[in-house]
Amino acid sequence: MTRVRLAVAIILSAFALSSCAIQVGGQAVPGPMPSTAAADAPTLPKAGQCMNSSELKPVDCSASHDAEVMNVGEMSGLPSGYPDTQALRKTALPPCYAAINDHLGSADAGATRLQVWAFWPNEASWKKNERWRLCTVVELTPDGKALPRKGSLKDALKGASFNTYQICLGGSPSKDPDVKPTACNGAHMAEAVPGGIVSLGKYQDPTPSKDQMSALAKDKCTKAVHDYLGSDKRTDVFPAWRMPGSQGWSEGWTYAICYAEAPKAFNGTLLGIRDNPLPN
Repeated sequence: MTRVRLAVAIILSAFALSSCAIQVGGQAVPGPMPSTAAADAPTLPKAGQCMNSSELKPVDCSASHDAEVMNVGEMSGLPSGYPDTQALRKTALPPCYAAINDHLGSADAGATRLQVWAFWPNEASWKKNERWRLCTVVELTPDGKALPRKGSLKDALKGASFNTYQICLGGSPSKDPDVKPTACNGAHMAEAVPGGIVSLGKYQDPTPSKDQMSALAKDKCTKAVHDYLGSDKRTDVFPAWRMPGSQGWSEGWTYAICYAEAPKAFNGTLLGIRDNPLPN
């Protein structure tokens, strides 16, 4: 069997949070550039199977792995010569974003550490007419690495599982150009909220302006944050949101992510805090 080298494109959505803030808009940054992994093309995993991103071979989901395949397909409409990374991302990623909510059983996927990674052939494989793509979901650590796990993520966000995978931020989503996820059980300033993914349109459409996106996000994020807090009276915790830039939009990131933000770092959770003091 012919051994080929396959390019691995690791794509982050909500973890690509280097953006100007919420009510004034945002600019997404690209995920890491492709690395390489060796695999036999005919043995690539199928939808519903698990794998390790270093090998791209199916493994039993009950065994240790770091990715789970949600969707497979072919990339079309690209030149015969190897496309640049931006063109590959624009082709491969939209179906991955479209698949993740259904796979996880919730529209809240973008507000969690369960994120899209996409894989496609490298240049050598492209010359052999390889055009496949793999859409996978991974659980990311705060530093953006795939977390080895056992068990399937299918329907992982159904029921009351949001807090298990919730994104928390160490900085201010409303002020900081660059914010990074951090552990929710440590000091943080903001928490993504359930029901806080706001659809802004379709990736095939022109990217809306920051004002247009904010107008769509404002009311929905405000309600989602108030529901999360259990109060609409607080002035020291407020709704914030992060939005995609033009590149993220063209790749299928077409939603705002709502956060409950405090003016200073705190420990604990804002869930159901009502009118009680911020947790120390």
